[in-house]
Amino acid sequence: MLKSIIEKFPPAYFAFVMATGIISLAAHAQHIAWLAESFFYLNLLLYPLFLLLLAARILLFAGAVKAELASHEQGPNFLALVAATCLVGNQFVQLRGNQVLGLALWVFGALCWLVLLYGFLLSTTLKRDKPKLETGLDANWLLLTVSTQALAVLGAGLVPKLALPTDVGIFLVLCLFLLGSLFYGVLCTLLFYRLAFKPIEAQKISPPYWIIVGGSAITVMAGATLLSALPHSSALADATGFVKAWSVLFWVISTWWIPFVLVLRGWHHLHARPTFSYQPSSWSMVFPLGMYAASTGRLADALPLAALHTVSSTFIWLALLAWGLTLAGMLVHYVASTQSDKSSSPART
Repeated sequence: MLKSIIEKFPPAYFAFVMATGIISLAAHAQHIAWLAESFFYLNLLLYPLFLLLLAARILLFAGAVKAELASHEQGPNFLALVAATCLVGNQFVQLRGNQVLGLALWVFGALCWLVLLYGFLLSTTLKRDKPKLETGLDANWLLLTVSTQALAVLGAGLVPKLALPTDVGIFLVLCLFLLGSLFYGVLCTLLFYRLAFKPIEAQKISPPYWIIVGGSAITVMAGATLLSALPHSSALADATGFVKAWSVLFWVISTWWIPFVLVLRGWHHLHARPTFSYQPSSWSMVFPLGMYAASTGRLADALPLAALHTVSSTFIWLALLAWGLTLAGMLVHYVASTQSDKSSSPART
């Protein structure tokens, strides 16, 4: 039983940690202490559990993990580990003021990012047989952006603790911010091309398409967080105006995508008429809503523009509703799976 769970454990489950972590941080920013604290403690259980399951899977089923990492369809999901690590690090920094543990998680996340990002991209680039664009490229590729910007967000809050000169630390964070933006621009162009010029089956409009919103929203979060660090750098203080404008641009992009993705998902349900069944990727619909709430609030403080706080305070409850519905779907799914396994097992004599 345990071996089967380990063998089948999908890295997409780290999106559960991501969704829980960002709602906790958004609640903390809005002074909703009970929600921030309860979701912080929940992540203290989820993150090490999922990390242990993934580590066991790598040790016991290294061949299968390597093949999955090299897959165009499944490989990007491993980068959810990086984003989850950085979000838990941010929880420690913002809710507990624990920058030492936050720094340790940033270093671990950075090492995972280097191994997984280059491992995935090199594996898919060098393989001989490759899928067509319309089958090989999905919205989960935007985890390249999400993982990179997650490092930028946590790094911007840890600049004094990075054991680097302040200018060098801020330069490193700025580089991550710009690289994540580049990933988003390239991948969104390809995704939009796929949607506009390639036939799309209703079944292909999957929950990860919400990461289009999450990728732009976390770029806003990275830029708004970087704005608080830039004044401490004599070399890069002049970049403040650019980072502020860039953050506003990505907030506009994120806001524009929300109704577009909503309509796509509605079209999916009308045409595919799927049964409402849970899957680990369902958590990728929750994280973008939470990130949009958190990043809008952070941008409102950075500009400053108080009117944006209304948007943030609305979306946190939408994110919490989506989180609760997804959790309920997960529990129902596992109860049904357990009962199915019992009924299909041979009767004991």
